Amino acid sequence: MQLKTYQLGLRAVANVTPYAKRISDEEITFLYMSTPSKIKDAVSDEMWVYAVSQYRMDPNPSKEMPLDQQLLSYVFRKRDGRPAFDWGIKEDLAERMAASHQFHDQPSIQPSRLPELAPSSGGVLSGAFDV
Repeated sequence: MQLKTYQLGLRAVANVTPYAKRISDEEITFLYMSTPSKIKDAVSDEMWVYAVSQYRMDPNPSKEMPLDQQLLSYVFRKRDGRPAFDWGIKEDLAERMAASHQFHDQPSIQPSRLPELAPSSGGVLSGAFDV
């Protein structure tokens, strides 16, 4: 992600968000410099633009997180409501970006992804419910 794209996106979001504090270009540049290189390398300009568009369509954006973190949460997997950079980019981000005209809420765990538990054999209640 390039500094210019980061600046434009963050400034645009701050300008259209009623409760957001206006931030200067110097502050935005500092936020960019303080963002780890690994994150800046992982997020393309297109991903950042996608994140800005998702923020604008979000019916209930978080008011508890800084704007840059909110935007990154549309790109990275989330843990405890925050972007989990160590978990990486969302697996289905390409599909989400292909349909960027609609808001993509955070996915829930699909039943097919839940691990199956082996049936219990011989426990405390073994045979208690046999008919």
